[in-house]
This record gives sequence, C-alpha cells and structure tokens, in this order.
Amino acid sequence: MPDDEKGSETPQETPTEPNPSAEAAPQDALPAAEPGADGPAASPETGSEVEAAAPAEPAIDWQAVAEERYQQILRLRADFENFRRRVDREREEFRGVVVAEILRDFLKVYDNLERAVQAVPAVPEAEAWRTGIEMTRRGFLEALKAQGVEPVPTVGEPFDPSIHEAIGRVPDSSPEGTVVEELQAGFRWRSRVLRAALVRVSAGPPAEAATPPGEPGEPDAAASEG
Repeated sequence: MPDDEKGSETPQETPTEPNPSAEAAPQDALPAAEPGADGPAASPETGSEVEAAAPAEPAIDWQAVAEERYQQILRLRADFENFRRRVDREREEFRGVVVAEILRDFLKVYDNLERAVQAVPAVPEAEAWRTGIEMTRRGFLEALKAQGVEPVPTVGEPFDPSIHEAIGRVPDSSPEGTVVEELQAGFRWRSRVLRAALVRVSAGPPAEAATPPGEPGEPDAAASEG
C-alpha cells in the first residue's frame, strides 16, 4: 500500500458507554417544589376579611368575678364553721359517754361502802369501825362531787320518772306521788343521769274505816227518824 493512502486513513473512534449519573444530573438539579406553591397565595385583603368576620370577645367584668369569689369564700367559711361545731359536739358527746361509764363503775364502790356502814353492828366495840367506814364513804362521795357527780334528791320530792325508779306504792300521809323512801341512791353527772334512784312512792293517806252505827259521834238512825 502506498504511503499516502496509509497516512490518509483516520483512526476509528471507540464507542463510550453512557454514564447514568451524568444523565440523572439534570433531573436532580431541578429545584424541589415548595409546599403550597401550586395553590393560590393568600392576599392581605382575604386575611383582613377573616379577622373582621370573627366575633369580638365580651369584656370581663372583674368586679363581678371578685364578688362571686368573695361569696364562695364566705360560704366555704360558714360550712367549715358548721363542720367544726358538729365535730366539737360529737367529741363532747363521746367524752360524756366514756366518763359516764367510768363513773358508773365508781358507784358500785360507793354502794359497797353504804352497805358496810349499815352492816356494822350497833355495839360500842364496833363504833370505831363504823366511824372509819363512814368517813371513807363521805370522802368517796366528796371525790365524786368534785368530778361533777351529784346525788339525786329523793325523799319529800315529787316522783320524777327521769331520775326515780319506783318499786312500790305505800299508804302515807304525804300527797300521792311523793317519794317517801329511798332504797338505793341515784346519781347524775351534769345533765346525764348515771343511775336512777330506787324509791317507794306515797299512794296517799289511807282510807278512813267506816264507823259502825251507835258509835260516839254518829247519830242513831232510829233517833233520827223519831
């Protein structure tokens, strides 16, 4: 082959493979669409119309609010005072029940001292025993009185079912319904009756027996007819 033909030959180009990253670059380079960009933009005139359409809030009367809160505080205070009084009253009632039960047990000791005084024989040799027991009984009664315990009045008083317990009626010159005998002493603490007194009550004067005819002071029936 001649040299001029050999030099005129052009070298053939080698085909190149397509680059996926290079092709995708133009698509990735596109800016992302912003949210809401496709929708219509709100104009200042539209926002002002929405604000004008919203109802205006009513003005708050702070004086009325303060008055309402003050009345609520007064009601709460009154409720608390009533609750405190009720608790104090219930506490006092419970205390009275407990004290009354304890004092009733002490009354049994007083009854034993009273029986001991009555059981002492009436002889000179036992007079010292009687005096000692009587002094103990009086001292015990004074201790009960110091705690507010008082004996229930009985003999000569009208019968009172709230403080007396009648176990019988006997003829007596006293008016009917009068206490004439005390069999067991009764006691009360403040306004609470610890124990009712056992008593006998008068049934009134005995009925006078009818005087037979002819007795002095009674006119004879035959003489009255004549």
